[in-house]
Amino acid sequence: MRRAIATVIRVTGLCNARYSPGDRVTVNLDKVCIDKNESDNLCIFALGAILANMSRIRMNEKTLASCPDPATGLGGNVIFSIEKEQDSSEYTRGTE
Repeated sequence: MRRAIATVIRVTGLCNARYSPGDRVTVNLDKVCIDKNESDNLCIFALGAILANMSRIRMNEKTLASCPDPATGLGGNVIFSIEKEQDSSEYTRGTE
């Protein structure tokens, strides 16, 4: 399975989605959907930043994304580390 994983690395202020460092959002790139079993809370505002930055990297690369909340009022700003990876055990076709 090819997937992209966005992991929370920093939270400033109080995030309304209650993200904390280590929380993850996992996107199954083969099915083009959020993997609910592998993900924590999903903030629809942060999702836009995650998807935009996820589309700009290649497999086995990393990038950072910031949710659009500037954390100047009651909200909080969250920084994600995004990485694309592929489970090589599922892609052995042609190597036999």
